[in-house]
Amino acid sequence: MSLMTGATTDTVSFGLVAPGSPGKESRFEKIVEIVAVILLGITTIGTAWCGFESVRWSGSSADHAQVASDKHVEAARLFGLATQKIAYDAMITAQYAQVVASGNTKVEQFYRDSLVRKDFLPVLDTWQREVEAGRTPTPLADDQQYLNGQLAGYRTAIAEAESASQLGREAGATASAYVSVTILLAAALFFSGVISSFRYRAARALLLAAALATLGIAASRMASLPVLF
Repeated sequence: MSLMTGATTDTVSFGLVAPGSPGKESRFEKIVEIVAVILLGITTIGTAWCGFESVRWSGSSADHAQVASDKHVEAARLFGLATQKIAYDAMITAQYAQVVASGNTKVEQFYRDSLVRKDFLPVLDTWQREVEAGRTPTPLADDQQYLNGQLAGYRTAIAEAESASQLGREAGATASAYVSVTILLAAALFFSGVISSFRYRAARALLLAAALATLGIAASRMASLPVLF
């Protein structure tokens, strides 16, 4: 018994570990543990940040979609109003032409004062000068300047609706990109979390490398994404 005790003492004194015993953690294992903890913190914060940004950009996409919908409704209203004005102007022009041809100046003045739209008077004057000069006036349906004036509000609303739709699509794409980064960070978080479950150095090194690689890909993608506070 004394010999066995002495042998054990000598073994410990020389820093040797008997086969099968847990022994002390190597320097490599300590470094792995420290890096794993750091990765857990980074990936946890990154996942929370990406989730926040994804929600923000999804909300922005919904807001832009609502604006686009409102603008489309407004554009439809303005288009209907413009077509009504064009039809009314065409009808008044035909009636005014008959009055001018009859030579009844009082009725002509009544039309100008009460029936003709104020915005349409310059067009009507141009039309009348063309007739008096013996030229054929341009029909309202072919008068591009007149049509542009009537449809300006409608075209502006359509342009604003398309712009809002584009912004909504871009915001939605950004939200999806943040979701994909969140998935990568979740994978890195998983790899970092299970490192301590393995005692084999090769397995730990492999998991650590996978966590670092996944985190690097996620970070590179996140760096290219816009931020919305």
